[in-house]
Amino acid sequence: MKVKAFSKVVHPGLQKVGSFLRPVFCKIEYSADGRLSITGVVGPTKSGNAFGGCGQINPVKIDQFEDEWTPAMLRAFNGIWKAWHLNDMKAGCEHQRAERWDERPIDPSKPLDSYGTHFEGQRHASWNMLAWIPRKDHPEGLLGHPCPVCGYKYGTAWMREEVPIDALAMLQNFPESSRTPALV
Repeated sequence: MKVKAFSKVVHPGLQKVGSFLRPVFCKIEYSADGRLSITGVVGPTKSGNAFGGCGQINPVKIDQFEDEWTPAMLRAFNGIWKAWHLNDMKAGCEHQRAERWDERPIDPSKPLDSYGTHFEGQRHASWNMLAWIPRKDHPEGLLGHPCPVCGYKYGTAWMREEVPIDALAMLQNFPESSRTPALV
């Protein structure tokens, strides 16, 4: 079943920024070619600026929910955002994604989002992910390494992963905001 393109802005609630609660808005766009994009803004101003983060604010943190939103809805929204945002720009094939190549650390003692050098002789700073390092630089590097099933070399093209119908249905069913700020 093909899902029609849609675009909407949601307002799950307020987030504390400093000592103030600021509104959080997120824009969900699903295009006719099957691309999902989600962006957000915390505390947008009329001038187009923001008091908090904007762009990729996932996971969204809410300190006071709007009436229609619940913590379970927010967890589902954050999960969909993390899994399917820019689903047409995946670095790995379906087999590499299933094997979670993008979650393999260079240095297991550090988190994946640790940026810097993670092994002796590392020439360039990177995230703590083997998927960012070629085999010529590290014996377990995954960047450019072929998939043992289909042969696709990790990170050499943008691969598409279709968004599940149930995830799209959930996005469509989230309450639409009655307000749309300048920055979303």
